[in-house]
Order: sequence, then structure tokens, then C-alpha cells
Amino acid sequence: MLNPLFAFGVPAALMIAYMIFYFAKNLKNSDYRRFALTLIAVFLTTFSYQVYNYSQTVISLTSAESFQKNFGYSQGRLIVPFALGAVLTVINVYYLFRQFRKKE
Repeated sequence: MLNPLFAFGVPAALMIAYMIFYFAKNLKNSDYRRFALTLIAVFLTTFSYQVYNYSQTVISLTSAESFQKNFGYSQGRLIVPFALGAVLTVINVYYLFRQFRKKE
């Protein structure tokens, strides 16, 4: 789970999917676009939190230096995809509720 290709590759793939949905404004079912963006952002946040939480478990059993030596990156870098996902989640939930209020 802490392999760099997995720990950073999945968030990168999710960000690519997010960008595809974000820029695909002329789709037939564009009403569901904001919902899809929210789902991707929530999944990015949840996945990144799980990876960060697991890294804390590994560091508590070993040490930060051992973690960096074994995986090739510091634990602090795992905060970046988590923070990005959290910000995108808050933004998309806001716009999603705003979109629902307009339809009423």
C-alpha cells in the first residue's frame, strides 16, 4: 500500500479522471457531472487518508528514517493528495448543494 507507484499513482489517476469530468461540459448528461466530480473527490480523500493512516502505523512500528529509506519518500508527502482531495470535496459538495437548491 505504501509503494510510491500505488500511493501516488492512484491519486494521480483520480485527478486525471477528475479533470476529464471537469472539462467535459458538453456531455449529454451534464446534470450528473457535479455528482461524479464529488464522488471522485471523496474517493481521493478517503484513499489518501487510508494511505496516510497506514503510513503512521508503519512509522509507529519502525521510525521515520526507516520509512523514508524503505519507500523512498517522506511521510509528509502523503498529506498533499489528502489535502487536495479534502479541498475538492468541500468545493464540490458546496456546488452540488447549490445545484440542488436551484432545481427546487
